[in-house]
Amino acid sequence: MNRKWLLLGLLILLSGVAWWLARNKSDSTLDRPLTDFAVPDTSRVTRIFIADKKGHTVDLVRAKDGWWLNGKYRVRQPEVTTALKTFLRIEVKSPVPKSSEEMVLRTMVGAAQKVEIYEGGDKPSRIWLIGHATKDHFGTYMVLEKPDEGRSSAPFIMGIGGFTGVLNTRFPATVDNWRSSRVYNFHDLHDLASVEVEHVGRPLASYRVENPASGAPKLTDLKGRPLPMDTVLVQASLLPYRIFDYEYIERLMKRSSRDSLLAATPNFIIRTKAREGTEQTMKLWYMAYNGDEGGFDTPRPIHDPLRMFAFVEDSLIVIVQRQYTDLMTQPAMALMP
Repeated sequence: MNRKWLLLGLLILLSGVAWWLARNKSDSTLDRPLTDFAVPDTSRVTRIFIADKKGHTVDLVRAKDGWWLNGKYRVRQPEVTTALKTFLRIEVKSPVPKSSEEMVLRTMVGAAQKVEIYEGGDKPSRIWLIGHATKDHFGTYMVLEKPDEGRSSAPFIMGIGGFTGVLNTRFPATVDNWRSSRVYNFHDLHDLASVEVEHVGRPLASYRVENPASGAPKLTDLKGRPLPMDTVLVQASLLPYRIFDYEYIERLMKRSSRDSLLAATPNFIIRTKAREGTEQTMKLWYMAYNGDEGGFDTPRPIHDPLRMFAFVEDSLIVIVQRQYTDLMTQPAMALMP
């Protein structure tokens, strides 16, 4: 009889411990699936934190003047817009068959990206675990976790209505994918006080454009001596500075090649000054031509006709397109009557 009561008491004790552990385990897996992945009002999203299994992370935070990356870089707005649209429009395409759940979850453990979605406060409102694509690439395996409730017991195949493709590529955990490529952003050219274009080693081709707050611009050489000018051409020379982006950051260049490039004399140096006082410098080098040989009686180009190297933000070697830099680096005589 005593043994019976002892076993009963032990059973009650173990049940109580199990209940307490389940209640207090913050990262618990629910005994039910969660399917409310979508964020109904993306204007409330204040932060997006992304991490992958390789240790890469990005932290996107909304501020009064736009989104910032890792507290120091401007963000590519199109990428943020895509992320917010995904939060809003995502939907469950189908549950994962029970027979496949274990395999899907095992694969996700080694490769899933974590996306924490914050709607104010220090705790995310939702955490997406984004896995691999389905075999037909029409869906993406995902698991939802809600900190106040727990993690879903089952993965789902997710997609967006009217969109064919995968969703994991929308949330890379690498800084370069989110970092703004904007170099110049003078939407209103009245915000641009001056531009200096130095053709290194060619003083007669170099010039400076003073852009006063009112009145016509002025063209001078680099020593401040006035040059004859065509007002329309000088005003047109400022247009490329309204919006100018680099194409991509050069990350594959060997250290020795980088050092050699930075030690070499640039072909051009562009210096801008904003009306509020901010100054920027961009150095430009021609790229060697690596394309096909020219045709019969056609000389082989020396320089790449499409792209150049640029050094911006005092730290980055980037690739820029010559269709824009060629306009920026016109010689002084091209702006004269």
